[in-house]
Amino acid sequence: MIRYPSVDLHTHTTYSDGVDTPSQLVAKAAAVGVWHLAVTDHDTVEALPEARQAGLAYGVEIISGIELTVQYETYQDIHLLAYGFDAEHPALVQRLHEIQAHRVERGLEILRRINERLSAAGRTLLDRDRVLARADGALARPHLAEELLEQGHVQTFQDAFRDFLIPCNVPKANLGLDEAVALIAQAGGICSLAHPGTLGSDTEEIERLLTAFTAMGMVGVEVYHHCHDTAFIEFLCTCARRLGLAETGGSDYHGRAQGATLGFIAPNTPVPDTVLNAITDLTHARARNAMHHPAARDGGSPEREF
Repeated sequence: MIRYPSVDLHTHTTYSDGVDTPSQLVAKAAAVGVWHLAVTDHDTVEALPEARQAGLAYGVEIISGIELTVQYETYQDIHLLAYGFDAEHPALVQRLHEIQAHRVERGLEILRRINERLSAAGRTLLDRDRVLARADGALARPHLAEELLEQGHVQTFQDAFRDFLIPCNVPKANLGLDEAVALIAQAGGICSLAHPGTLGSDTEEIERLLTAFTAMGMVGVEVYHHCHDTAFIEFLCTCARRLGLAETGGSDYHGRAQGATLGFIAPNTPVPDTVLNAITDLTHARARNAMHHPAARDGGSPEREF
């Protein structure tokens, strides 16, 4: 029997490194039966207004979300999902503007380094304007990979990263995990560690990180993700129960043919409906606490954008 999804808490649009515009993403969600959708672009909430408008048209509930790139100890590329926050909270907006400005500068510096390598090999350089047009203002490494692929410098996305993007990498903006959790809490939202399986296969180390992040105020872990096999999902569930973390999940859909399928974590395995209840309960509890203790939200509105 075919199983259909109804929720997806991890998706991307053209405002970061996705292929679909927010309206296209929402239309696709409605077409496959995803009626509860979190738009979680990297380090930006710019897609949310358009997504909410499309959500009204298609009957899809849009959950405010974001995927923040954070650092902790020697880890320079941890991803932290946030949900149910006020996307217009002044402190959050200001910090995201700083991060986005650095993202563009970083992308242009990576482009310069790539062109140095191409020039040394006597090959055609990538055109700056073409790359920026492809990115539409949200320049990220996948946009550079796409341009390298289109210009015939590589055969696959993986080749682009191996041969150019990793050797030419520039560090991302410095946002500590503790700062990110506090910033989202200020805006009335909650945080969940994205795809912990990408941090390594050492389960003792993953459990250590989850314990440390929980102590900083993180309240969830993305248990259900296409990069997690059954055994790792069971391990994360055990950790979540021990630490009192919500079990979240999503497809991590970007719209590319070789990537994840919207609403699913594996063929015929949709994102579990339970993940919606997990974040809804936590977000509503955070909102109630904010109404009783408004100072904890630094003057923001107690109403959630959920």
